Amino acid sequence: IYQCDWSSDVCSSDLKKSIMKPHFTKKQSKPEQNFIGFLEKSSNDVVWWYKNGESERKYFAIKYKDNKKVLRGFYIDFVVLTEDGKIGLFDTKAGRTAEDSKQKAEALAEYIKEQNKKHGKKLWGGIVVPKNDSFRYNEKEKYQFNEANLGEDWDFLSFK
Repeated sequence: IYQCDWSSDVCSSDLKKSIMKPHFTKKQSKPEQNFIGFLEKSSNDVVWWYKNGESERKYFAIKYKDNKKVLRGFYIDFVVLTEDGKIGLFDTKAGRTAEDSKQKAEALAEYIKEQNKKHGKKLWGGIVVPKNDSFRYNEKEKYQFNEANLGEDWDFLSFK
């Protein structure tokens, strides 16, 4: 699926549901690659998805305060439109990055809540982690992560 120019660390691919045609990206993490495979399944109701960029004003970011209370931008990984018209905002994590995502996850949950209150229930999403050949996501206002026991705070992610 991917063709990469490793000297510049840029990859292109022909992905059917990516809103960008062709899809160009920097080299992606394993969770991001696996999540794209999940989004591309023909059996789900994903209409299109967008891989957001990082660290530039032209990309979508949510304001959050880091653990030192410094205001920053959280550049979520994916925006997803489903057949029912809902828009999902997801950020893929694994292991340590999932553990360190409390401030980002809670800011994302608050953003979704505020936008849904203003504009009707169209947004959903959260932090996404791979788990036993599936994906789980956390959309709770109070975020916690325990890789050994995701518990009731983590729902199975499905696009059906």
